[in-house]
Amino acid sequence: MRLVAIVNPISGGGAAKEQWPAVEAELARLGVSDVEVIESTSSADATALAAAAARDGAVAVAVGGDGQVRDVAAGVLTVDGARMGIAAAGRGNDLVRHLGLPLDPVAIAQILAGDRVRRIDVLDIATSDGSTVTAVGNVYVGLDSVATELINRLRWMGRLAYRVAPVLTALRWKPFRVALTIDGHRSQAKAHMVVIANSGDYGHGLRMVPSASVDSGSVEVMLLRGEHSVFGLASLMKQAKTGAHVDRREVEFHNGTTVTIDADRPLPVHADGDLVAEFPVTVTLRSAVLPILV
Repeated sequence: MRLVAIVNPISGGGAAKEQWPAVEAELARLGVSDVEVIESTSSADATALAAAAARDGAVAVAVGGDGQVRDVAAGVLTVDGARMGIAAAGRGNDLVRHLGLPLDPVAIAQILAGDRVRRIDVLDIATSDGSTVTAVGNVYVGLDSVATELINRLRWMGRLAYRVAPVLTALRWKPFRVALTIDGHRSQAKAHMVVIANSGDYGHGLRMVPSASVDSGSVEVMLLRGEHSVFGLASLMKQAKTGAHVDRREVEFHNGTTVTIDADRPLPVHADGDLVAEFPVTVTLRSAVLPILV
């Protein structure tokens, strides 16, 4: 087995760079010595490095957070049959939590040295400029995507940013008018947020769409209606830690395989923790196309 570890040097405030040597040491103890380590310099660079590793027959390992997993996955998917691994070292690590993957370096190495894979679904996001971005976990827009913009500016706060940013964002937030087309069925609503979920888990431990699964063959769409006060969202987010918010009257769910979303004002569209586009976008599910070591 040959591994190419693609390290995001800023993931987790530098945790990726600190964690990988322990993983590599355990890999060596397990007899896996053909390991190349490369630091990625950007999202596009991580994707290019993963694609090159896949073409060479290596397992590309995303060392970082959910964004690094997304970027490495995009490269791996350019080569049929290529596999990828994950060494979680981000701030949220929500995808690995959903997959049941470990955070401990020794346990990570044991998985990377094995050959058990889980083939998961991915999301293709077609943007208004004609480009396509691949996501693995979730696409979301509204209050949470605006808050994520602030979270990314508050990296110095570490995990505390996930709790501070939504409160600060809510103080100036106004709901938007959203147009949703799900598998050809169009509807409109006043909304605080819309989540197009593959994994359903994000925001450092929030189970925003607990019915979602990365190998279900469909996406779950959560609409948080905007008729209710934004200040009730504090209790909703508390409930979302366990998924108990799903019974609230302002929350509704739909599912399908192709979702187009547009709105009455410009808002950032986020995927796996990063800005990927602005409205409108069309999200299409590709089923069971990404083999991940588990």
